[in-house]
Amino acid sequence: MTTSDAPPSAQETMPPVAMSNPLTVDKLADVLHEPNIPLLRQVLRVLGVDRTAGLLVETLQCEATGGLLTKDGTRRRTPGGTFFHLARQQARPRERARLFPPGAAPPAAPRTPQAPTALTWEEAHAMLQIIATEPPGEARTMKLTLIGRPGKVEVRPTCVIFRLQGTPPGSLPKGLPPVPAQPPMTWTVIVALRQWNRVKDSLAAHQDDQLILDGYPLLQSNDTPMMLVQSCVSLLQQRAQKQAQAETTP
Repeated sequence: MTTSDAPPSAQETMPPVAMSNPLTVDKLADVLHEPNIPLLRQVLRVLGVDRTAGLLVETLQCEATGGLLTKDGTRRRTPGGTFFHLARQQARPRERARLFPPGAAPPAAPRTPQAPTALTWEEAHAMLQIIATEPPGEARTMKLTLIGRPGKVEVRPTCVIFRLQGTPPGSLPKGLPPVPAQPPMTWTVIVALRQWNRVKDSLAAHQDDQLILDGYPLLQSNDTPMMLVQSCVSLLQQRAQKQAQAETTP
């Protein structure tokens, strides 16, 4: 075997962090991302710098090729876990007894923080009882937005009235309780006649047109959700107005 064919030594393949200066426990912990400092210190003390450096090289080479699985094969070992596994395998019997005494627990893998579970409605009701003991904050503005096409419209001298049925949301932000299994809310909507007259022709002419309604939400004595509309615009009319403004803007 020629000199150029010889396998690289531990010192030749060590990462720069371990080659430029003597190997220390802090450097081991930093390269391996291993929190078990006492066991790293013990490996360095028992096996010595050169053998520990060789273990580190083997660990990094193993990580570069996919790593090692745990004994039960359910997950990949951490870099520190692979390092300790190799140390256990290559240590002499007396060294192994010093590093891993019989009955000692194996190095614990770092625990992955579990995401908190979403709020349940039981917890929400319990929280409501707690916050109900104090006066509520003040909402400076309370507004509901509904977008859709009305069904049957009843016209009166000053206003019109119709209903809009909501649909369940496609998704909610993580942490919120799930949408209860109940029929979607049906809103009774009251619009001033003057506002209605501005949008009714567009609704009649375009089946894909919809209303954008902003207003004040309330519950009647029979718990019927209602909305007193403050702003009523047609979606297609709104788009046309924005397009006209864009074309006239220099």
